[in-house]
Amino acid sequence: MDDQEDPSIDGISDEQRTVLNVLEICASSLSVIGSATIVFKILHDRAQNGSMNPYDRIMLGLSSCDIFASVTWGIGIFLYPSFTGHPWAFGNLATCQSNGFLTQLSLSAWWYNCILSYYFLLTVLSQVRQKNYVKKWEPWMHLSVIFFPITAILGLLLGWYNATDDTICWITDKVIRWIVAAIPIFFTQLSLIINNIVIYVVVRKSLRASEDVDGLTLVQKRLKREATTLMFLYVAAFFVTVTPLLVRQLFEIYFGSSYYDVKLYPLMVLDSVLRPLQGFFNFFIYIKPMYTRFRVANRDKSMYFVLHQALFNPDVPQINSTSEPIPTNPNQALFSSDFLLPSHSSDSSSSSESSSSSDSS
Repeated sequence: MDDQEDPSIDGISDEQRTVLNVLEICASSLSVIGSATIVFKILHDRAQNGSMNPYDRIMLGLSSCDIFASVTWGIGIFLYPSFTGHPWAFGNLATCQSNGFLTQLSLSAWWYNCILSYYFLLTVLSQVRQKNYVKKWEPWMHLSVIFFPITAILGLLLGWYNATDDTICWITDKVIRWIVAAIPIFFTQLSLIINNIVIYVVVRKSLRASEDVDGLTLVQKRLKREATTLMFLYVAAFFVTVTPLLVRQLFEIYFGSSYYDVKLYPLMVLDSVLRPLQGFFNFFIYIKPMYTRFRVANRDKSMYFVLHQALFNPDVPQINSTSEPIPTNPNQALFSSDFLLPSHSSDSSSSSESSSSSDSS
């Protein structure tokens, strides 16, 4: 095997593989920059305010794991054994196993998307039932990520990682791969779909109910819609990045195509561009509410000034109306579990005062 090229990649030319490598490295670099900026923003605000809410803690975990995953995608092509025939591959069995370890560990970034969707769901349920489910379940959500470091280490100790005809430097046993990777990924996808359907139904119902009763104010309705939009944007970013890879795997399973079938080259290009880009997309989604607030408050300023304020100024301008001065820092009120729905409108004034600090504990 040391003197042979991997038959799974002889369908595309060296030039095509080089294009895929370049695209993947560029996309990974953009993702690292995006995720690193989110990490910087959260830690900077934490240093200024002395507190961090559950939303920021989960985004900190997601972005940190995404940095690790993006670096793995970018350097993986160099760690492949030279006998696989990949351009720029100069590794050996040891680097191949290291890449398998890093790949399994990087799945924690995908899992954090699942955690984020459950956080949004628990926040909505907390608002409906007036119970802080987020505070109860958040530690367990973070602890669940330990599954991936444990399985990654087990893979090294038990020799799961190798290069075969259908797997390049990852788990070669299909049963093990299904248990430690496919099931968590499938659960993540299913959770994202179901959780966001529930969120949409609940929020839509609350907004409709508020039309008929003394419920949500105009500012509160705007916050609800904005929060819901952000939730769906995170889900959309996840599915955009993973769909080309999943489609390629479906072609392998149901149509017998090899992973590097030349007929799937356009799909490979999409995969190389989109798969590492989640951190890049997440940056724009995360910064959107802050940028919007500062843009409204500084209409005559340049885009650079507004972006600088959104990144470095933790005191985000409030949304105000003549009769509704509500604290609307997105990281305080937007995803507050104490942000009341119409059925509890009688307590709305006290809730509005507490919403700015309830998630900072």
